[in-house]
Amino acid sequence: MAPGIGFAVGIQRLIPFIGYHHILMILIAVAIILLSLLLAGCSSSSPLIPGIFLIDFYYQTYTPTYDPAQVDPGVTAAIANIVGQTQLEVRVGYFGLCIASDAGNYLCSNNATLLAEQISIDKDPMNLIWVANTFKNSVVFPWLM
Repeated sequence: MAPGIGFAVGIQRLIPFIGYHHILMILIAVAIILLSLLLAGCSSSSPLIPGIFLIDFYYQTYTPTYDPAQVDPGVTAAIANIVGQTQLEVRVGYFGLCIASDAGNYLCSNNATLLAEQISIDKDPMNLIWVANTFKNSVVFPWLM
């Protein structure tokens, strides 16, 4: 008998014993593992944890577009002037927030006030950290899981 054939025959004998409930148990185990990783996201500044998040808020430089449907088209230009060249990224997890620092690493905390104190006013002109914290506290509800 060839070396690989014995293994294939062995698996074919096990297939009748694998039921639908076994497949469901495997899927549930995978879902539990992925949900636990999602719950841990943005809770610490460990190397891989800030990469797991629910939503990402950031400033983007853009050219204002004017539309006749806008009541005050000057607002888009004013917002573009306020934002300017700001480069801030805020990631939201179930239990914390992470902000990208200038060095490229992330500062994570469950307290948005502490994160806001770490950066200067010109880096967050439209209170993006506050918006992310409001999203986390008002929309995200981890206890439902």
